[in-house]
Amino acid sequence: MYMYLYVVVVCLVVGRGVANITGQHPVSGTCFCLTTSNVNAHSGPGLHEPVHASLSVNQCYKFHGGILTKDGYTWYQLQNVNGENLWVAGNFLNIASDVALCTAGVSACTDTTAKNLACEILQLHNSGRITLWDRHPSGNHDNAYAYNNIRDTCRGLGASRSSYYCDLCGNNTPGGHVCLSRTLLQFIYDLGKAGNMHVNEIAGACHHCHSSHYKGTAVDIQASSRNTEIMTKCRSMGGFALDETSHIHCNF
Repeated sequence: MYMYLYVVVVCLVVGRGVANITGQHPVSGTCFCLTTSNVNAHSGPGLHEPVHASLSVNQCYKFHGGILTKDGYTWYQLQNVNGENLWVAGNFLNIASDVALCTAGVSACTDTTAKNLACEILQLHNSGRITLWDRHPSGNHDNAYAYNNIRDTCRGLGASRSSYYCDLCGNNTPGGHVCLSRTLLQFIYDLGKAGNMHVNEIAGACHHCHSSHYKGTAVDIQASSRNTEIMTKCRSMGGFALDETSHIHCNF
């Protein structure tokens, strides 16, 4: 921590202005986000306390309430960092503009173009131009429906992946979150602008364990009279397209 603390603080203050929260006294539950990577999270406040995690830029956690100045830095206690309440120097934190970034420990996704595309896709859904499914064929309920994936990406969050028993992957469906591919979102948006379609699944549902869906690079679109158009569009953008009878699968 000694080696990079000073350099990072200088760069962040110049580049972002509000990256250093030292001196602030936010209320418990405030959403903090990391402003750089390779940041040590300690079991207690202080440079010499054991390091229990290394955090990355745009990971976000709720403030647990503890503030203590020690070893020349002001330390803030973060909630549920890998199951623990750990301490990070305020030099590496800012206060999130959207508290949703701390929902269920979701990390932020930093691709602004992808975020904007997701918001455009959400508008197409809200206007009735396309349909983003809000259910899984299995009947399982979670936050990984196609609609939720696009909604959360529009918020700058990772898209949820399903985590339930799956015949194709057993108990090893990944869960967690993934940032959706910009190319994938452009593909969905372009098709949505061109005509009606149903987006069945993106990062959720039951797939093979190493499926591109779980990597945020695949989509299943319900079979329709547009099948040939969808497959051609997928391939023209460098993707792999497959007609799986009930839907068209495209991955990048």
